[in-house]
Amino acid sequence: MSSSTSSSIRRPAAKHSAAVLPGILSLFCFICIWTIAAGLMRAPLILPSPAASARALAKLARQTDFWIAIAMTFLRTMLSFCISVVSGTVLGALCGRSPWLRAFFAFPIELVRAAPVVSFILMALFWFTSGTVPVFVSVLAAFPVMESAVSEGIRRMDSGLLEMARVYRLSRWQQLRWITVPAVLPPFCAGAISAFGLSWKATIAGEVLCLPRAGAGTLMQTAQIHLETADVAAITLVAAGICFAMERGAARALGGITGRAG
Repeated sequence: MSSSTSSSIRRPAAKHSAAVLPGILSLFCFICIWTIAAGLMRAPLILPSPAASARALAKLARQTDFWIAIAMTFLRTMLSFCISVVSGTVLGALCGRSPWLRAFFAFPIELVRAAPVVSFILMALFWFTSGTVPVFVSVLAAFPVMESAVSEGIRRMDSGLLEMARVYRLSRWQQLRWITVPAVLPPFCAGAISAFGLSWKATIAGEVLCLPRAGAGTLMQTAQIHLETADVAAITLVAAGICFAMERGAARALGGITGRAG
């Protein structure tokens, strides 16, 4: 094996190590600070230690209802995320092409973006069942992100490329494939990753307040009522870990798609 080939293999490994080590160090510091703070407070009801939270997580992991609740939250999140992506992409494409539509929808979109999520949850409790409220609220939280990302990507398309497409009489399909998609895909991918995180958090927030039959938020609220703070911390860690893993996986997958499209 040549030296150039060996160096090309070592480069990705070194880059991966450089990215992983700070993350491990950050996690270690977080656990240390958490342990010290819990030890100083000496109040497990207010701040359980990492060890107590780990024991609570081990207890919950042996319960089938725990994993059913996590799965239901995940399904609600994916449903709301798909609705947000489709509707946000369609409206974003229309608003990106039409200044009139962009001005028309500016106020309602900004209203949804600025209003507190809790207010939508409380109002939606009068309109939908407890299992539907988290989906509705999650769509409202993520939809403006996707609409803005797609609309911004279309508005920032290179006018020179569009003029060249007209000169060479490219078909609409060719313009879409070679100009529109490469221009919109990077902001679309970034918006999709942000939208998933918002969907996940809004879904759990909705579950905490409306208490569907199964959900991570329902488990949190039930544990809080019974003063089981360690269980709340354990469920929070699981929810955060799932969101982190999904966002990282989506970022890598969408990054590969963006690279191929470009």
